[in-house]
Amino acid sequence: MSKTPALIYLILMISLISACAKYQSYTASPIDTEQTTRDYQIQDINSPEIKDWLIKHDQKVPVWPKSQWDIKSLVLVGHYYSTDLAVAGAKVKVAEAREITAGQKPNPGIELSSEHHSEQPGGVSPWTLGSIFSWVYERPEKRQSRIDHAKAETEVARLKQFEIKWRIHNAIMENYLDTIAAIQKKKMLLDEKLILEQGLDVLDRRLELGQTSDFEVSSTRLEMQRLRLSISEAETEQIRARTRLAMVAGLPANALDNVKLDQAVFSDLPDLNTADYKLDVLQARALIERPDVLRLLSEYVVAEADLHREIENQYSDVTLSPGFIFDQDDNLWVFASSWMLPINHHNQGPIAEAEARREVKAQEFLAYQAKVLRQVHEARIRYQAAVNTFNEVSSLILELDDRSEKLQKQYDLGYTDRLAIIRNQMEILSAKRSQYFFELSAWREFAHLEDALMARLIEK
Repeated sequence: MSKTPALIYLILMISLISACAKYQSYTASPIDTEQTTRDYQIQDINSPEIKDWLIKHDQKVPVWPKSQWDIKSLVLVGHYYSTDLAVAGAKVKVAEAREITAGQKPNPGIELSSEHHSEQPGGVSPWTLGSIFSWVYERPEKRQSRIDHAKAETEVARLKQFEIKWRIHNAIMENYLDTIAAIQKKKMLLDEKLILEQGLDVLDRRLELGQTSDFEVSSTRLEMQRLRLSISEAETEQIRARTRLAMVAGLPANALDNVKLDQAVFSDLPDLNTADYKLDVLQARALIERPDVLRLLSEYVVAEADLHREIENQYSDVTLSPGFIFDQDDNLWVFASSWMLPINHHNQGPIAEAEARREVKAQEFLAYQAKVLRQVHEARIRYQAAVNTFNEVSSLILELDDRSEKLQKQYDLGYTDRLAIIRNQMEILSAKRSQYFFELSAWREFAHLEDALMARLIEK
């Protein structure tokens, strides 16, 4: 009878220790849809938060708000406001939490029991009290296979983040080029309009003097109307391009209406004949830097770890259950164990499935690798062709400049008139507009080459 209080005390102590364990409390976090709508509506490229974000990412901000924005800064803005990137970041946290789960050992268990019997003769205690502990033993290799699997999935989630970052960069680059093209197109058309107005004044005076025909004047006026229509279209293109650029940067549609863009970021076109742009160098770089290629490799590692885990599942966990029972003045020590008997199978089915999934991932990687190599090759060829076209147009511009110098000398000597000079200026402006857009076309192909590598080849 005297042993009973000691046993009860032991049981109570175990319960107290268990009760003192630290538990995490639940905190509700509802979504306020009205607040999230207001947050979106007040997004501003000139906010102090954006300034801090740029400085955090090594961007120099000598004056705020910035006098003009370049591609790199807009990409960082896109990262700051991107909802897709926020979702990807949350998925990374889920994967990191799975790493913690994968590394956890099974908790031991305790089973407490008590029975009260009818009063026993001779002073025998009527109580039967017992406590059974259980420990689950698993092979360290099994736990390591879970950890490897979880780490590989975390790497996949992180690489998906990088893919989203590149898609933001690529979208901003495309729309930045479209915006710059629309701005420059309008500027060049206005220059042509100014020259054409001068030519129209000369023709009007000649018509008054009977030195030209109504047809020539009418043709010139019709050309003026077409030019004005083109200027209006360029203005519309500029608004649309700015709107798209703002949207892909995660900003409201009108956020960039009054923002000046840096047009000097596109200088000399890169030369593919340098060592850094050789085909084998570019292809090798794509295979070691493209996040989607690295993601497929990580998915293969996941499949490897999955196979390892299924192989480890051949070996069952062993549950050890020692305990003590106080049974009406009798002290009973108990030891039990349990495990699964591999009589019907040795987990062959899941192992075969895991092997097949690993082979699928291997073939997917090889197929995608070949696709990437073709993309790099094609993008390089297209860029070189665009550069060649631009160079040919530039040669024609030089010829027009030479002709313009000769025509100016003739005008100075009185061998030609003002109208010939004006028409020559119009011809040169039109040719230079074509030259500029061939140059932008080459930059677009260069952007496609960067996209084939999913990496910046030059800082812009």
